[in-house]
Parts: sequence; C-alpha cells; structure tokens
Amino acid sequence: MRGERLNDGLSAVAAGEGPPLVVLPGLGRGADLSVRVPRPAAWSTSALATGFGRRVHLVHRPVRPPPGMTIADLAGWHATALAGRFGEPVDVMGTSGGGITALQLALDHPGTVRRLVLCVAASRGDEQGLRELLRMVELEREGRSAARIGSRLVAHGALRLLVLTAFGLSRGRPREPGEAALVEAVQGWDVTGRLGEIGVPTLVVGGTRDRLVPPGLVRATASGVPGARLLLLPGRSHATALFDPRMKPAIEAFLAEPAA
Repeated sequence: MRGERLNDGLSAVAAGEGPPLVVLPGLGRGADLSVRVPRPAAWSTSALATGFGRRVHLVHRPVRPPPGMTIADLAGWHATALAGRFGEPVDVMGTSGGGITALQLALDHPGTVRRLVLCVAASRGDEQGLRELLRMVELEREGRSAARIGSRLVAHGALRLLVLTAFGLSRGRPREPGEAALVEAVQGWDVTGRLGEIGVPTLVVGGTRDRLVPPGLVRATASGVPGARLLLLPGRSHATALFDPRMKPAIEAFLAEPAA
C-alpha cells in the first residue's frame, strides 16, 4: 500500500471501492504516509474499506507543522486537501484528535463535509484529562515513561494492562512533532458555542467511562448540533469504545441514509 503527499504537509493513503469516506485518525506516533505507511494504518484503512464498502481515504496530520499550529489551521489544511481531491462535500469520520479536526472542519468549511461522524470526540475535552495528556507528551520529550498516564487515560481493567505494556514497548521511540503539536493545540480548545452552526447530518459516538471525553461532554455535543444522533456505549473507555460491536452497524446505517 502506497501513500501520497497532500498540501501543507498532510499525507494520505486510500483503499477499497465505493463512495468516498475520509477518515481522520486520533493521536498516534505519526507518520508521513507518502514515505511509509505503517502496518496499523494500512490495516485500519483496509478494514474500514471492507467493513463499510467504501473507498476510504486515511489522512494524516503533518509530521512537522509550523510553530503554533491551531486546530483551525488543521481544519483549513484539510479543507484545501478535500476540495482539491473531491471537488464536492464528502463524508468525514474523525476519531479523538481527528474528530476534533473534523468538527472544526465542519464549522469553518461547511462546503467540504457531507456527513459527519465523531468518534470519542466532543466540542471540548475534559480539562484534567487534557492536562494529563500534555504531561504525557512532556514526559516523552524528556525520554521518560508516560505509560501510567497514557494507559490510565484511554483504558481501564484488563485492557489497561495491555495498553501499559504497549506504552512501555514504545518507550524511546519519539512521537512526531505534529502529534505533540496536536496535544498542545487542543488545550483550551472549545467550540461548544458554535455547535448550532453545523448543518450536516452528524453522529456522535462515545463511551461512559472515557476520561478524555466524558459522557457529559459527548451528550452536550450531540444535543448542541441540530438533529445530531448520539450513541453512548455503557462501560466503554476512550479505547474500548472504538472496538465495541455496536459501533460499526450504527455508523454504517448512518452513512447509508440520504444526506439532506
């Protein structure tokens, strides 16, 4: 699977056949997909394409953005990329940090989004959770382990032990600057007061045990967007919500409906 470079440092990889679905991923290690497509990115793109019967376009953030990058900057870069690639509104699904970008995209550049799916994302994040996320990035910059903080933020129970191990194995592998810049940009980010501006069909998905995007914020986001639908998954955390078997059919049904 080969990717390509887009404008403003964005990169993308595509797989599958059918109507286009743009996917904006959450926080990760980061990668320039025009240089290398990591196995998890290739696997997730192919899996989504097969599962939804879509031509999935996975778009990555710049690995080295300009200093002071904002969420509005990210949305603007994506708007340019989508307009040039499709020339018409397209379905967009964003997860976590990608969901934040997707939401800003729908607000600032409404002509680029046909339908919007927000997975474990809301119009703002939990203040304590965002502070811990920033501390995680700071520890990583110092070459120290951020496993305890990172695993606590995204998982609970037995899964947290697996996530803790994964964080430990990745210690010493620096996170790309663009990923750290995303964490810094989301501090204090809040578009709750603008949710009424969204005029496209929207589905908001979250978990009741999410520490970064608590259920109250998920509900508030869904209620603030005119006509939005809400899927709140009991007992699911930031990570486990994404693997809940109820998520795929809900998104699939939503995307199959006409976009007024």
